[in-house]
Amino acid sequence: MSVSAATAQARLGRVSVPVALATAVIASAAVHLVLGLRIPSPWIFPDELRYSELAKSLAEGRLPSIRGETTFEYVLGYPALLAPLWALLGDVSAAYAAAKVVNAFVLGLTAVPAYFLARRFVAEGSALVVAALTVGVPSLLYAGSLMTEVALYPAFVLALLAIAVAIERPTTRTQLAALGAIGLASFVKVLALTLLVGFVLALLLFHWLDTRRGDRWRDRLRAYRATWLCLALGSVLGLGLGSVLGGSPTAVLGAYEPILDSIDVLAVPRWLFLHLAAFDLYVAVIPFAASALVVASGLRRDAERPVRLLSALTLATAVPLFAAVAVYSSNPGPPQLGYASGAGANERATFVLAPLAFVGLVVWLRNRRSSHRAVVAAAAVAAVIPAAIPLDRYTENEVITQGLSLVPWVCARDHTAWPVGVLVLTLSLAALFVLLVRSGGARDVAFVAPVATVLVAVIVIAQPVMEDSAEWARSAGIGESRNWVDRVAGDAEVSVLWYEPGGSAVAPRAGRHRVVWLNEFYNRSVGRVYELGSPMPYSADLPSTRVRLADGRVVLEDGTPASLGPLVLAPCFVRVDGTPLARDSATGATVYRVPRALRVTVSDPGGC
Repeated sequence: MSVSAATAQARLGRVSVPVALATAVIASAAVHLVLGLRIPSPWIFPDELRYSELAKSLAEGRLPSIRGETTFEYVLGYPALLAPLWALLGDVSAAYAAAKVVNAFVLGLTAVPAYFLARRFVAEGSALVVAALTVGVPSLLYAGSLMTEVALYPAFVLALLAIAVAIERPTTRTQLAALGAIGLASFVKVLALTLLVGFVLALLLFHWLDTRRGDRWRDRLRAYRATWLCLALGSVLGLGLGSVLGGSPTAVLGAYEPILDSIDVLAVPRWLFLHLAAFDLYVAVIPFAASALVVASGLRRDAERPVRLLSALTLATAVPLFAAVAVYSSNPGPPQLGYASGAGANERATFVLAPLAFVGLVVWLRNRRSSHRAVVAAAAVAAVIPAAIPLDRYTENEVITQGLSLVPWVCARDHTAWPVGVLVLTLSLAALFVLLVRSGGARDVAFVAPVATVLVAVIVIAQPVMEDSAEWARSAGIGESRNWVDRVAGDAEVSVLWYEPGGSAVAPRAGRHRVVWLNEFYNRSVGRVYELGSPMPYSADLPSTRVRLADGRVVLEDGTPASLGPLVLAPCFVRVDGTPLARDSATGATVYRVPRALRVTVSDPGGC
């Protein structure tokens, strides 16, 4: 080949990689935008309402607040991303649609750090495969929802990349970049603080493995002076901030702090195993088995340095993340967060590690040096452990919000016995993996294609279920005119008066509660919520004012008259002594102009 031809080919390579990467980003964003726009309304509560409330308050230049009450219990990375949309667009429906555009693009951008993470270990072509798989996971369906996972995914993968670079080249600049990336991810979700533990564990493990040949481990660690100093300062500041915010050093954990009071230590190992099993199913078995082989080979004395780095990075970041999620699940049902515990219920927290599994797959494909016995063992374990997931614990609603890889199985459990059905799939994937390895000459695409097929199949099945859930929520909560309250209220604030029959600590979640949640989502004029009887679901997340009836009058719990303001939104089972101004014909909810001394009568909520 001539020099000019070689130069031209090199230039073509430099151009083709950016073009291919940009194509992956744009194609992924376009597909998930189209799918996201098919979601008719918010439906994952209280999350979507919480983040919209925080975004609205930031857009108005106020401190972060929910229903008018200032709160610092939630990190503000994702609400800050949404706030400009709420500030620029007066119509909430338009802001909601614009948020889906941003969501799709942000999620698509995850391909970029995933590509450069993979490039630390494999060639450009294989790194592009990792980038494509990264933006092909089912969780990108959250582009149609207002969820922190949208911003967490790219931020988390960026932090993984920065950690890998800092361990490989521990300069002050790379260490600060890694800590900054971890801080960015933690600003999106508190769970990302596990990356701090992962960073420290990864550098300790990598350099311990790397110095068994005679180098001095302690000398290696001196290169991380910037990290140790920042961690010391950060610990002091974090503990101090926690004490200021909540009177306790752990208050910096925000809404997750109450979990510390109800950990079942003995249950943590079981939940850790179940979350690992759910992750195995999520990445379609083959990457899980290949990554296990790579991690094991990276612990050997004769391992290549990049493999050793990937092994340390995978182990050190996965262990604290899975442990943290297992701790959460050991809590028998934390009402503060509104979700049931369980393996499938927390896939939203672990899917961010999927790019590491995909990197593990392509790294293993690069050399394929594992023994036949090791390959069979890894494939067998990866095939069997998803059967341990307690599918009978979960409803369709739980898995569609928290564990997308289980959606096909929950939808089909009346026709397919669990775990027989999933074992047919996982054993088939494992057997294919072993057969391809034994053939010796199988191309990489033969290993990747089954994984991509499973990911696409889950997306195809889960998307309509998401749409149905969102449509049900919309029809239960609001009619075709979504901003009907704003139109009648103008600049005035509208209070909500709600009633739940008494006798329970928290009312069971029901369709009627969407009347409140969706009306306050779509209408800026909807303000404080006043509750008669039992508290509504998610009362810890969504603050309200407790009131009661005294001779038909609405009073505070201390007996003083409750001042709800001149405009009140009430459901059809709360009869308000006032002038009706507007009514939602779909739900019967009505906006009233009321006198100062408010009188009401209530009836059975099921009567409407």
